[in-house]
Amino acid sequence: MGTPTLSKRYPVRALAAGARWLLNPVSEGGAKQMPRMLLYATGVETLAGVEQMREHPTGKRILSERPDLAAILSNPVALARMPPGSFGRAFHDAMSKPGGVPGYLLAGLIYRDGFFDRYQMPDDARYVIERYRWLHDLIHVLTGYKTDLAGEGLLIFFDFGYRHSIPLRFASVTPMGLGPFVFIRPDMGQRRWRGLLRDAYAHGEAAKRRHPPMSVYWEEMLPRPLKDVREELGIVPFEEDTSEWLSGSWIGRNASTGFGAYKAQAEQARLAQRVVEAGVDFRDLMRASPASAAELRRLAEEGVDDDTIRAAAARLLASTDAGRRPGPPPV
Repeated sequence: MGTPTLSKRYPVRALAAGARWLLNPVSEGGAKQMPRMLLYATGVETLAGVEQMREHPTGKRILSERPDLAAILSNPVALARMPPGSFGRAFHDAMSKPGGVPGYLLAGLIYRDGFFDRYQMPDDARYVIERYRWLHDLIHVLTGYKTDLAGEGLLIFFDFGYRHSIPLRFASVTPMGLGPFVFIRPDMGQRRWRGLLRDAYAHGEAAKRRHPPMSVYWEEMLPRPLKDVREELGIVPFEEDTSEWLSGSWIGRNASTGFGAYKAQAEQARLAQRVVEAGVDFRDLMRASPASAAELRRLAEEGVDDDTIRAAAARLLASTDAGRRPGPPPV
């Protein structure tokens, strides 16, 4: 199928990835499709965004200094030490709930199957896309949208205005928009639900006008009070509890658990988190072959020490790198 480049659009591939995502968005297989869908559909806009960063004082500094947002947000110890009431501490608390999947494992899905590493793009764009992968969970904290299915739907429409700049009239017919707009049916009724989706879009659009997300120095925001960060970025938190909004929807209840897949994936994520805490970079773990990753999770389940896990990772991941060959990324 050829190696894709960021300077072209691939609508058929984007629609195919979107269809796979819609089948089961709250699953690893579904979540893996999200970055693919976005790259295939909006690569041209990403390149334009990088050019805009070069013209923005903060964006220009980010591209020059290249801070590693992933290194901070995948370090729960550093986040836990941030001041009470800070953005970083709030992020830590939100991402440390029992039974959840760490944000870095979701962000790292872009590396699966060699997809991102084989995509042709300038170095600055590659850096920005890797950085951008972390904004989903950060925006959850800033907006107050929960991680249940209804909260995710609202965040998708906020992001249409904030990060993706997709006109509202088109948003509801994209694969990302179809889920919240058509398939999520909260108990409140579709009229109010669709009104909330439109409100979420408007809030995202207003926040982007205040401060484009690509040019926010997120690392410098983390130690600051969450309230101050919201005010500076123009983000008004959503204060309604969405956790019971889909109690009467069979599809909503089951889709929110990945139709049964989430429990097993959360257990695998717990073991993967132990591997990362032993000192293995999550990006290397996500790039590993399925067999190598499974072996590292097995060691974590057996309770071996950090040195043993790191030594095994060095051996297994080196063999993975040696066996990797250039070629088109899988879909």
